[in-house]
This record gives sequence, C-alpha cells and structure tokens, in this order.
Amino acid sequence: MPRMMPIGCVQMHLPNLQRVARKLGIDCVQAITGFDFHNGYSHPVTDGYIVCEEYKDVLLTAWENEQALIEKKEKEKREKRALGNWKLLVKGLLIRERLKLRYGAKVSVGPL
Repeated sequence: MPRMMPIGCVQMHLPNLQRVARKLGIDCVQAITGFDFHNGYSHPVTDGYIVCEEYKDVLLTAWENEQALIEKKEKEKREKRALGNWKLLVKGLLIRERLKLRYGAKVSVGPL
C-alpha cells in the first residue's frame, strides 16, 4: 500500500509529541494510517505524528528534554510521598511511646 505523505515530511512515533511541538510553535499533525469500521461507523486509526524534516532533530531533542523533566518531577513526587510516610510513621511511634509512659505497659495499641 503506497504511503501518502507530503514531500519533505517524516513520521515520528513519540507519545505527546504534539504538546512539545505546540510549545515550540512547530506544525505537527497526527498521522492517520487507516480507518477502522465497527458499530456502524468508521473511526480513524492514528499512528504517530507527521512533521517537516527540517524540524525533526529539534523536536526530538525537545521531546527528550521534556521526558527527562517529567521523569524528574515524578521522582521528586515519589520522594516527597516517601518522606511524608516516614514522618507519619515516626509521629505514630512517638505517640505510642508517650502512651506507654503515661498509662504503663498494660495498654496495647495495635500490632506494632
């Protein structure tokens, strides 16, 4: 099946490439590779994005930087959550110790 792509354009298979291209002001459209027929309607099947060849390297670099930034934010979010969990654990242990000192060893607070 012949590919119908504009001259001077390439197809890139990167997720969220359109968002990066919009930030840079570069034209980028979804590549419709066919149509799927079900439920009595036809639905377009998309596979990647079409961009001008001259912007391919710029977009690839910007996309890699964006992915690195997203990864860094996710790592910081996980670390913040882990730190919060540790704080909660320490506070719970301090409260448990305070209760032990105040009411003696008779009080059993949980399976810890």
